[in-house]
Amino acid sequence: MVSFRAMPVAMLITVTSVTAACGNGGGEVTAAPQNETARPGATAGLDTHHPENAAFFERFRMPNALLVGPPENLAAGADAATAVIVAEVADVRRTRVVGPPEARVPMTGVVLRPVETLHGKLRPELKDVVVEFPGEATVDSPDSIAALRASLPQGKAVWFLRWQGTPPPTSKPGAGPIPQESRKFYGVVSLDGGMFVQGPENVVSPIAADSGETAGPPTMRKAGERFDKLSELAKRVRALD
Repeated sequence: MVSFRAMPVAMLITVTSVTAACGNGGGEVTAAPQNETARPGATAGLDTHHPENAAFFERFRMPNALLVGPPENLAAGADAATAVIVAEVADVRRTRVVGPPEARVPMTGVVLRPVETLHGKLRPELKDVVVEFPGEATVDSPDSIAALRASLPQGKAVWFLRWQGTPPPTSKPGAGPIPQESRKFYGVVSLDGGMFVQGPENVVSPIAADSGETAGPPTMRKAGERFDKLSELAKRVRALD
């Protein structure tokens, strides 16, 4: 069994700040090359539900860790994103460790294989699409990354990605320059609705701690989860261009 330890909000703030302003170098990350142009049939299978995938993505949930409110709808999410893409998961790996000596936090990278760009544009200088999540995986194995690789999800998802080469919304005025290491990676625009997959009955956002919750103000997650089919959500985002 693999689970991600939820980090306290204070630690997540530290991680965000360090990632933006004083990142620590890690090993080289290689991934499948980007593909800005949709291949014929690239979005085929979007509406296929893979029951085993939810467990993989739910490991990246971080309850009570949102630093800012999520975008209020899909259009706002797309505006906040560098690119919204349809992609498959190609790999998972440790990217780096960040934070001050007393609060070191490992970063886990989900390596994507893009099949279509729905909105915006992926960074042309990056040959890899690696989405970082802060957290430590705990497994009944000395090699947590190997355990995660053994359960890579199948099929395709829609990802709202933000390049980490610019300051995040939570950065303070006067923050230091973005370190070169951060420029290699993307993050989701929000942990609450930053990616979507096809669920058993409708679209779901499995990385969101409140996935399925409908109460409260409108958010991009709630807007996305109203669609019955992931292909319908993709069509909606594609029409934003």
